Amino acid sequence: LREYILNLTSSYQAPNGFYREIFLINNQHPGPLIEADEGDTISATVFNNLQVPITIHFHGIRQHGTPWMDGTPGVSQRPIFPGESFTYNFTTEGQYGSYWYHAHMRSYYQDGIRGPVYIRPAPQTLRPYDVVTERNTTATGILRDQEIRPTPLYVMDWTKLPTDAIYQKTINYGIDPACILGYLVNGKGRVTCPSNETIAAAGAGRLATFHTITGVRSRFDSLGCLDISALYGNPGIDHAALEAPGFSAPCKATNTDREIIYVNGSDWMMFNVINMGGQFGTYLSIDGHDIWVLQVDGTFIRPLKVKQMYAGLGSRYIIAVPTQKNSGVFAIRFACTVLAQVTEQIAWLSYNMPTTAQPEDYPVTNDVYQDIGGNLLNAQLPTFIDAAAAPYDERVKPPQGAAQRTIHFTLNRTGMVDFSVMDSGALMLPDMALMPPSLWAQDVHRTNTVEAGIKIGDVVDLIIDNEYIISHPMHLHGHTFWVISESKNTSFGYPSVEAAIAGDSSTLNLATPPYRDTYTAPSRGHVVFRYVADNAGAWTFHCHVNVHLMAGMGAVILEEREKIIPRIP
Repeated sequence: LREYILNLTSSYQAPNGFYREIFLINNQHPGPLIEADEGDTISATVFNNLQVPITIHFHGIRQHGTPWMDGTPGVSQRPIFPGESFTYNFTTEGQYGSYWYHAHMRSYYQDGIRGPVYIRPAPQTLRPYDVVTERNTTATGILRDQEIRPTPLYVMDWTKLPTDAIYQKTINYGIDPACILGYLVNGKGRVTCPSNETIAAAGAGRLATFHTITGVRSRFDSLGCLDISALYGNPGIDHAALEAPGFSAPCKATNTDREIIYVNGSDWMMFNVINMGGQFGTYLSIDGHDIWVLQVDGTFIRPLKVKQMYAGLGSRYIIAVPTQKNSGVFAIRFACTVLAQVTEQIAWLSYNMPTTAQPEDYPVTNDVYQDIGGNLLNAQLPTFIDAAAAPYDERVKPPQGAAQRTIHFTLNRTGMVDFSVMDSGALMLPDMALMPPSLWAQDVHRTNTVEAGIKIGDVVDLIIDNEYIISHPMHLHGHTFWVISESKNTSFGYPSVEAAIAGDSSTLNLATPPYRDTYTAPSRGHVVFRYVADNAGAWTFHCHVNVHLMAGMGAVILEEREKIIPRIP
């Protein structure tokens, strides 16, 4: 039994040089590490000393047999109101690797209610370390030692205003809050102000794409925010006064500390990379160093050696980095991946002795692999993409053939600030968090409830067509799924996977698909998720861009919940 106390409070701090309200867990941001060995039971008691209601979701933890511990307000529990406490108890049986916990009420995790979960793999779990080290026993031993507690590398977006204020701006003026003040790495960061020419060069591809989509020639402001007013086009908006995307106040550089990670003489370092953001995916590279991707979303993969990797919103990656240089300080670069903004945050990988002094500027070397927009400086350099993450254990394969249940979703923007996953365009109700939870509510027939007759043991396919011009990181609670089809430019085009097999679809991958709990549906493309229904309950399926979820982009999938209702405490 691993017991933790999570004490939620608010403060007023400036992690990147600009003061604003911040929510803390045990007086820190991000929150403390929750760690366990595979098979342990975790007990986490949350004391809510904030002025807002809260719940905590343990992202990626399947909550097998304990769906009431999933932490989704209006689905698995009622909110924890100010002054109240709640204890989450669940097992880690059958799961290992990197996860995280975060508020699932409104966008409060972007205000600071987020932290890491790490589960050490059981001895019998197959590991790919020998592939990486070419069976060098010393190097493999280093990785096994570092597996006990990998070095944290948590990236999170940070906004100028608290998220409730941003949401009010969104719903009152129809402005997509598509910009951030920058990233933090392990809770640290600073604002830099690249020249207009540097931003324009790094964002040239984004400008071209935006022009192709909208017919409008746009521009970036000094924070690297793209003017996307053509997408909402309300002539009554005072864009500059509201600091809408593309109209930010002039950039002001700060000199706050960045994160410094010291090598301390080791030939290898293992990092736990988590994108704890609520807005953007990131591209990660480390100047002068290779990256071996070992694990994604709690599953060891066939290891891949790259210079750059994509870290999707809500996803987790265990990576190994050869650290065999003699001296120097190298930039760990996180760059925004999406159309809306050109921005970068860096941390430092240092071979020097620990010091409190921090470099003022970016290092300029011949070993920089990406620019501030995440563009590779050499297109031939190897980069990691999610579709390549085949499980290392060949037994982790999807069921073949037809599914017992097929559910179709359409991702779209249905109004000025409305986003939906439902074919009908129905939205997750804004007051759902305060409704009787779907897990045991007598009246569960809501517009975003999926009642597909799923039974325990069924193979379920989720066909997801994205009709909108932006990608959506989709997260399924309670399950891990295989991504058995993906296209960046076409819809699925079949009513079922069975029909796609019969039609010899070129996008199907039933042999070595990624095994995930969070995966990005590309703009104007599709993905198909397949999973085995083995967890009775009511499970949320939603976009992990927080403002999209708040704007309705979620559904609740019922899975033989009548079997679990008698067991709810």
